[in-house]
This record gives sequence, structure tokens and C-alpha cells, in this order.
Amino acid sequence: MQPDEVLARLREDFELPFFQVKVEDKTYTEEEYQQFKSDLLRYFEEYVGNVEN
Repeated sequence: MQPDEVLARLREDFELPFFQVKVEDKTYTEEEYQQFKSDLLRYFEEYVGNVEN
């Protein structure tokens, strides 16, 4: 999966059509994609979610 495909899939999975994030220029496996997605979700929960508290 190419970086532009990763970004497109993240936009679809998160249901955020204008979502932007830097994606490393490499070919991603399904496992690497799932890890990248998991890391983004964890970042949001730990850092962005704490702003609300």
C-alpha cells in the first residue's frame, strides 16, 4: 500500500474526508497500516482527549 492509499484509507476508516497526516514514503503492509492507525488513535486518546478533561 502506497502512502497516498494509506491516507485515503485512514480518511475512510475515520470518516474524516479532509484528514491530513504525514505518511512516511514507503510501501505499507496490512500489519504496518493497522499499527499506524492504532498509533494515531492512541495519540488522539492520550493527548487530544486530555484537553477535554
